[in-house]
Amino acid sequence: MAAPKGNTYAKSRKGKPNKVTSEMKEWYVAFLNDNKEKMQKAADLLYNKDPYQYLIVMDKMSQKVIANKRDITSDDKSIIPNVTIVENRDQSK
Repeated sequence: MAAPKGNTYAKSRKGKPNKVTSEMKEWYVAFLNDNKEKMQKAADLLYNKDPYQYLIVMDKMSQKVIANKRDITSDDKSIIPNVTIVENRDQSK
């Protein structure tokens, strides 16, 4: 059931940061800072045990840290051209 119009508790203002989300992000950053050495040791152990799995974990972590940019001028289509490399078999040149 939708909240009646005029109910200020039903929705938050546009652009206002969510307090719980902000607090959780602050806690998570503090947690990461406090556990850098443990995380590095765990990453080193994983690399030594299974380098492939290590790369998968690093890829997933980087996807969370690095913003995914979208090209708004290409309607989200790939802007990287498809290139086909053809071996030149003509040896006369």
